Amino acid sequence: MLVLLAAGPASAGPPRQVSGQLTDDSVVIGAAGRQVVQQTVDRLEAERDIGLHAVFVSDFDAVPAGEWARRTAELSGLGDADILLAVAVGGGTYDYGWWVAEGFPLPVAEVDAVLASEVGPELAARDWTQAVVTLSEQLRSLAETPTGSETPAGSETPAAGSETPAASQTPAGSGTAAGSDTATDTTMATSDEAPGSTLPWSGTTTLVVIGIFAVVLLSGHLLSRRNASSTSTQ
Repeated sequence: MLVLLAAGPASAGPPRQVSGQLTDDSVVIGAAGRQVVQQTVDRLEAERDIGLHAVFVSDFDAVPAGEWARRTAELSGLGDADILLAVAVGGGTYDYGWWVAEGFPLPVAEVDAVLASEVGPELAARDWTQAVVTLSEQLRSLAETPTGSETPAGSETPAAGSETPAASQTPAGSGTAAGSDTATDTTMATSDEAPGSTLPWSGTTTLVVIGIFAVVLLSGHLLSRRNASSTSTQ
């Protein structure tokens, strides 16, 4: 028995270099499961250029899970497009930690949410194969959002020159309302300038003044003709 235990795989230890995308020191994933895991991580890398690495050990050798994952990723030379999931499966319970580089293409908060809500329950159920498959599929789904938003992002460039499409795409009608407020302010500014461009009296007053002026001119003209006629008669 001692010989067999000594010959068994090391299932616990300090952070170390790993090779391949699935390291199963505790042998918790069978041959069929390994094939399924390999297929899903290969698809993730082929379609989204994201390398998922999963490591299963008995325990983390008293190293915090996140620190164990970080140091293992560094020793393994993982890059910006890689993610490492480390799972300790010994002792009838489980613990896990994960690592991504600062340049990882997906939002860290969303990855954390996926691990907590989707992957964590499967780890708790000790369904190790499905946990890795779920993480891979969720990462691929998350990668579709930036890819899908890159198309709007490309449309954001013309939208920057034209705020109307951007405002119409957002559910908040505040973009449209802001345009209305601007138009209202412009109208008010135009109406404020109008009094400065008009005469200080109304149109009726102007007509009365013109009429009086015309009567005076006509009376003067008639009077001058009458005087001229009287002079010629004399």
